[in-house]
Parts: sequence; structure tokens; C-alpha cells
Amino acid sequence: MSEWETVSSRRPSRTPAELPTEGGSAGLRNSVVLGPRDRLIGRLYVEGDLRVVGTVDGALEATGDVEIDDGGQVKGPVTARQKLVVGSAGSLIGDVRVTRLEVRDGATFSGNVSMGKHAVEEPVAQGAKDEAPAAAEPGAQPAPAQPKGKRR
Repeated sequence: MSEWETVSSRRPSRTPAELPTEGGSAGLRNSVVLGPRDRLIGRLYVEGDLRVVGTVDGALEATGDVEIDDGGQVKGPVTARQKLVVGSAGSLIGDVRVTRLEVRDGATFSGNVSMGKHAVEEPVAQGAKDEAPAAAEPGAQPAPAQPKGKRR
């Protein structure tokens, strides 16, 4: 037994080798909890489920479910590839992309919703396509630069 196990009241966690793989028969998913005294500022990506009881100022994304529990407060965009639940005393101010959405009676929610399988799929790089410089035709000369200065 390690020193940590003798001091801690927590159950020892399983090693990565003991965790089930994606196709594993146990069907367990990673689960992350931000407790009531936790505060996250920035971006969080979770492979699995996320439960928020604390405060988040930033973007959240999870491959599983996201639950904003009673007392949880989120200010920022949320993407849940499975289901998003805003608890009866939870608060979410931000746009969401979800497969399924549940906002319980008494919850606070303000933002835009994109819902369904298409909403959480990786977006086509439309923005990158629009921002890419146009390809010049073969043999075409670039347009001359306009001189900068005062007009007379």
C-alpha cells in the first residue's frame, strides 16, 4: 500500500491500463466533476462526461454528456456531443451545440441553440475556405500595389 492510500480517504483510481477501451464491454466513460468551490477560466475539453457544480467562465466541450447541476454557473459556449442538462438551479449564459437538450424548470438559460447530430459534427472549414487567398490564373500578373499618401 502506498503512502497516498494510507493518508487519503479517496478510493485509489484505476491505472490507464485498467480503464476500458472505446469498444470495451464495461461501457464506462470518463467523468469529470467541477465541484462547488471550483472555478474554471478558459477552455475545457473532456473525453467523456462533465458535471459542473462550480463556476465556468469560458468554453466547454465534451464528447459525452454535460450537466450544469444545481448551483453550477457557466458563462460561455457549450458543446455536448450527447446531452446537455441545465439543472433547476443551474445557470447557462452562452450558445450551445448539442445533440439533445434538457433545461429543467427554474434553470437560467440565455443563448442560441444548435441541436441535433448535425450541430455537433465538426464544421466544414467554410471560414478557412472564405479566408484563403484566391489562386491566380497561370501567367497572370499580380495587381500593382496602390501608393499610399496624400492626394492633391
